Amino acid sequence: MSTEGPTAGDGPTSSHRFLYLLQTEKCIPSNLRTNEALGNGNLDFDVLVLSFKHPCDDHALSHVQYISGASTTWTTGRNLLFETAMKWNTTYLYYIFMDDDVMLEDSEDRTVSPWRKFEAFLLSVEPAIAATDLQSQDLLGRLRRTHKAKGCARREDAAYIGTLWYDAIFNAFHAKAVKHLLPYISTFDQQTWWASQMGLIVRSEILFRGQIAFLTKIHPRSGQSRPYPRNLNFTPDMYRQFTSGLDAHFGPKCRTTCAQAMIDQWIAFGTNHGWDSVSLCLPPPPAHDPVEPCLYQCDLLK
Repeated sequence: MSTEGPTAGDGPTSSHRFLYLLQTEKCIPSNLRTNEALGNGNLDFDVLVLSFKHPCDDHALSHVQYISGASTTWTTGRNLLFETAMKWNTTYLYYIFMDDDVMLEDSEDRTVSPWRKFEAFLLSVEPAIAATDLQSQDLLGRLRRTHKAKGCARREDAAYIGTLWYDAIFNAFHAKAVKHLLPYISTFDQQTWWASQMGLIVRSEILFRGQIAFLTKIHPRSGQSRPYPRNLNFTPDMYRQFTSGLDAHFGPKCRTTCAQAMIDQWIAFGTNHGWDSVSLCLPPPPAHDPVEPCLYQCDLLK
């Protein structure tokens, strides 16, 4: 893999609280250059872009930093972004990973930028992880149908709910959580790029169950996907890889018996466990809870 990126200490010294991270062919695309999205350098965010085909020669946006990553996959590209950001002098409150074709939409209020509304939500609640509904996949609909079937207490009009499932297209990770969850597992990239996100979902449930917020009113809209290897046939050996080494991230709240129970369920039942997990019935993350592994690890486990 040919890569080029900043070394430790490089990057901006910034007071901003949000860092958006994305990969694209060359320069940050036009859909993200608007003031509503990521084009305004006077707001509370910086942007880190991995150019995977050609170096970007347009540096008009001073809050946008570029690195090169030839021959990266989706997974290894995100990992290079993560590793670069961790070497910078600035520690952001949230690291927001996204695909380059994303446009955010608000299904209720079109007078406020959904980007700024998402950032305001992060500050008002401070979950470990925050994600949004990709409407084309109807993940929110499936979650609500599952809640109803399981008898979970849920408000249909809630601005956010708890989840363990979330699509990779647009995710925010708190600084105290991201170091426990990333880098992504790239072992299975030749078989399917979906494995890296599945591994992240598994690790998120075990380490941060009850601390994942799923926004119901803000939706990413994406363009046409580029070709990549994909399939959903995740084997028990994959789940063993997904959960390997998690004990190194256990903090004082973690209980080995509870963690092992979840690990065993994932290995034995795979995605079926994910749709039957009691984690789906946990309430949404309370505002300003401490962000630490295993805060609610044993809740509802029997």
